[in-house]
Amino acid sequence: MLGWNRTGHALFAGHLAPDSPADPKGRPNTARLVFRDAHTRELYEDWPKKARDVVGRLRLAVGRYPDDPQLAALIGELAMHSQEFTTLWSQHRVRAWDIAAYRMHHPLVGSLDVTQQALSVPAKPGQRIVAVTAEAGSASQAALTLLAQAAAAADGHARPADSTPPRAPLATEPAP
Repeated sequence: MLGWNRTGHALFAGHLAPDSPADPKGRPNTARLVFRDAHTRELYEDWPKKARDVVGRLRLAVGRYPDDPQLAALIGELAMHSQEFTTLWSQHRVRAWDIAAYRMHHPLVGSLDVTQQALSVPAKPGQRIVAVTAEAGSASQAALTLLAQAAAAADGHARPADSTPPRAPLATEPAP
């Protein structure tokens, strides 16, 4: 992750420091979170689907950047510390997704169905923005709004309960 908004942080990684993307040495990594972080594993109700999607994108990244030492180090780390990763990696599946639906279970707001969409950043080749949305008027949208309000209140930026829904949770990450 290169950055995230308040709601994105609260949704994906409220257990991490909000400014952790600013630290290159401690910057959160989606693959590392999916395979090595208990919070993230519990966040996705169909964790195996999320894990397959992550491995598929890593396979795509290796094809695009075969000599990248950080990518090789990440794959080595995951292979050493996660049998699930090793099993999925050995299947050699490539997955180039730009949009995916997931059911999540957040410890604060409960279950929600979201769509995660990756958008390329034309001015920053190799980067993409991930926007998370929920169906308008759904319980999932209400849960995202509640999460945004809780995150804002925790930061001292409380908003009235009848205010407009928050912007979609966003995260900016390097694109494979």
